[in-house]
Amino acid sequence: MRAKKSFTRIIIITMMSFLIFACRNEQENKANRTSSDTVDTAKTISSASKTLTLPFIAVVDSNTTRIELQANPQKSKVPLNKEELAEALNIKYPEIKLELGKTSHDTLLVNIPSATFLTQQMGTTGALTYLAEATYAFTDLANIKVVNFVFKEGDHAVPGPYTRKSFNTKNI
Repeated sequence: MRAKKSFTRIIIITMMSFLIFACRNEQENKANRTSSDTVDTAKTISSASKTLTLPFIAVVDSNTTRIELQANPQKSKVPLNKEELAEALNIKYPEIKLELGKTSHDTLLVNIPSATFLTQQMGTTGALTYLAEATYAFTDLANIKVVNFVFKEGDHAVPGPYTRKSFNTKNI
């Protein structure tokens, strides 16, 4: 009988040890994977941010609440094309997925299929900042004068054609 109790204890201790080590190893592996994934993602975003920067940044004047667009000091020395500008906007504003449409004459069609963050969650100033930065970025291209945004209208943003004159901004 005593041998049976000892054998049972050994099995219980062995199983407990196995469970403790198994959980510990999985947690360490998961932590290592998470930190490795985070570093890889950070490198990707960081390297993309260095090369894919918007040509203008919007700054809100706290006294007048007017949007001022300034040349981005981190702007790429090599001009970006419309696809790269779209990607730069999507990196800077990951909650707003911008998709390029066709270009007709001097107008670029831009779709935002899910615009809830833009129209309901950023506030009016945030939405105007986004639309201004996007408009100024695309109209920095030689053949684009108008950016026609297509999205479901909300409390803080209205779809339609925008030019640089659409924003109450200080001149650059």
